[in-house]
Amino acid sequence: MRNSNVVLIAATAFFLAGCNSRETHDALTMWYDRPASRWEEALPLGNGRLGAMPDGGLGSERIVLNDISLWSGSEQDTSNPEALRYLPQIRQLLLEGRNPEAQEMMYSRFVCKGGGGEDPRYGCYQTLGALTFDFGDLPAPDYYERGLRLSDAVAYTRFESGGVCYEREYFVSRTADVVAIRLRASEPGRLSFTLALSRPENAEVACEGVVLTMRGQLPSGGAEPGMEYVARTAVKSVGGEVVGHPHSLEVRNATEAVVYVSASTSWWNGPYDRDAFARLGDALWAVGGDPIAAAARDDDCGQRTCTLLNRALECDFDSLREAHISDYKKYFDRVSLDLGRPAADIPTDERLLRLDSVPDPAFAALYMQYGRYLLISSTRGGSLPPNLQGLWADGVDTPWNGDYHLNINVEMNHWITGPGNLSELQLPLVDYVERMVPSGERTARDFYGTGGWCAHVLANPWNFTSPAENPAWGSTNTGGAWLALHLWEQYRFMPDREYLCRVYPVLRGAAQFFVENLIPEREHGWLVTAPTSSPENGFRDEKTGRVIYVCMGPAMDTQILHELFGAVRESAAILGGDEEFAALVDSLDRRLPPSRVSKKGYLMEWLHDYEETDVHHRHVSHLFGLYPGTQITRSRTPELFDACRMTLDRRGDGGTGWSRAWKICFWARLGDGNRACKLLHSLLQPAVVPGRDGDGSGTFPNLFCSHPPFQIDGNFGGAAGIAEMLLQSHDDCIDLLPALPDEWPGGEYRGLKARGDITVGCRWAEGRVCEATLCSRSDTTVLVRAPGAGLRRVACRAGVPERLEF
Repeated sequence: MRNSNVVLIAATAFFLAGCNSRETHDALTMWYDRPASRWEEALPLGNGRLGAMPDGGLGSERIVLNDISLWSGSEQDTSNPEALRYLPQIRQLLLEGRNPEAQEMMYSRFVCKGGGGEDPRYGCYQTLGALTFDFGDLPAPDYYERGLRLSDAVAYTRFESGGVCYEREYFVSRTADVVAIRLRASEPGRLSFTLALSRPENAEVACEGVVLTMRGQLPSGGAEPGMEYVARTAVKSVGGEVVGHPHSLEVRNATEAVVYVSASTSWWNGPYDRDAFARLGDALWAVGGDPIAAAARDDDCGQRTCTLLNRALECDFDSLREAHISDYKKYFDRVSLDLGRPAADIPTDERLLRLDSVPDPAFAALYMQYGRYLLISSTRGGSLPPNLQGLWADGVDTPWNGDYHLNINVEMNHWITGPGNLSELQLPLVDYVERMVPSGERTARDFYGTGGWCAHVLANPWNFTSPAENPAWGSTNTGGAWLALHLWEQYRFMPDREYLCRVYPVLRGAAQFFVENLIPEREHGWLVTAPTSSPENGFRDEKTGRVIYVCMGPAMDTQILHELFGAVRESAAILGGDEEFAALVDSLDRRLPPSRVSKKGYLMEWLHDYEETDVHHRHVSHLFGLYPGTQITRSRTPELFDACRMTLDRRGDGGTGWSRAWKICFWARLGDGNRACKLLHSLLQPAVVPGRDGDGSGTFPNLFCSHPPFQIDGNFGGAAGIAEMLLQSHDDCIDLLPALPDEWPGGEYRGLKARGDITVGCRWAEGRVCEATLCSRSDTTVLVRAPGAGLRRVACRAGVPERLEF
């Protein structure tokens, strides 16, 4: 991986030598030979709060801007007094096997007040707007290239037009908290353009001197004011002049121009106070001071954007760029993955189109690192976790409100944090879950009459936790429990007693809800959840033939509760206390339904072996215990392990983007690298094919995952699946290359993380491990397994790399 200074020198030499002096691209550069013709071709940049996506246009360029906190809507009262009154009747109907009647009652009585995701108070994640450049008429280019270097999180556009070389560089600085763009021309005075800020609605734009300001307020859906936002941009030019117009800025006859954009919303001084904004400044600005901490002292988003913009204008672009790269590389450089050289040095979208016909293992390495890049860019400490769009959205009506879905999507967004050596980037999710608990406690009380806390399927920054408006998909009530397990996984990868003490009440509260809510079913006396559903999948009622979703005790619920009760029990033992509650959950855990195999050999999804209405349904939720859970393994539960394989064969390899990503993880846990690799190819299937109408499921030209439309969970899930093929640590040992496909006969990785905070490196050739390196943060002894080499017990000393030869 190249040093950032070398990259800067090479880029400068390239520009001065002439645009048509093409450089050789490294394995971590995504590049294209034409401008983006649609948003899903533009390249994403971000600092965990602000996002930008430049399209690299010639005569004009559009850069979509985002702030992860920009949401319409507001806190809402979702309590439905009827729900608790009808809960006993719904449960009685389920116990009697009268699921259709229970479902009808759920639809009419057991939903949130308002419309859930359809209620305007629920809100929607929205674009901040767009920064647009108008360069006038330029001659057709003799050479063109744009790209994104994952190694330093800097994007670029270069082209030659009319004998002049033009170059643009873009990044979103974490350390200065601004979007930064530099435009250069190879000849003096040949750079002229008009600059504007815009938004589809709820926006006022004005030029104040030579600072362009856009401000507005989003609808709240209620009587209280909605979210406010402010964005500002200013230009520093070399040569020429900057002129302000009523709604735009103009740069005339410059040689170089630097554009900065600052933005903020009232979320940062709203119910979560300015400390959250201050925590964004986890790295000091190398140029001097901490502008984010300084901005946090401002009282509103308008003052904040002024502070950030003014501080950026005081410094030169190269200094900000180097500070940005240094901060970014602290995270990205922890992991390297080499699966060989790219098949050809051709544009990334062309490589994507050729994947099924031209072997290109390096593309899998690029895709895993792209997933890590997207996570680093879309969330950081003190911010919000990535949503369905991650950070990037182009419009005010984002698909599915761009929110947090708790029946797989937001969880999948974080699967790469542990193995990808990015555990700190799960802390925004930890903060988010902790803020959700009071609302979850109200939901538990108002809908179920119990203590503890719960959340269902829909969630947003306004702490929505209630059953949604449609019980067919909104009645699953283990969303909060699944989130709580992420707090436990954070500890498993990064053991820290102080952290565990902090989050234990959240784990305990999630368990308490089910302690009070489980009911015994009649056939075996097993304790089951009721009412609930197996996410988004239905079965055919044996008596009426109707499609039914509402049920009791689906396999996913039971598997989540096994994991949750175990996490509470183990946490209590580590912390040394709460023995009575730990004993209680242990006794209840023993009364949960076991995972069972149907007469046809597949794992049962429901408490009864119902007939599925869609055998190939995209959700395979009843395999939660295989992945991301840890209870179904080859060594401990061989019969269930084999049933999972048959279940996946029966489900098939189709599905949406995120569904294919989950199946990669499943097959990796099953130890079948070739099948996992087949699913990876399916995930990387081009979503946009020349000559075909509409977008398919797979991958867009900018490598965003296509549901369709774009959802980022598939990117994160796919990255986690690749990591799972190379390293596993869930079955009481560290597995090296547990699911290596034939397509990757040789390679090397460094920096992947195993549970217990053990950093692992591995080199292999001809499908066999040659050597491995373990580095533990504490003294420990671990079991290590490699294909064909059996188990090896390894003693690790804190901070001392332990090299193993095979």
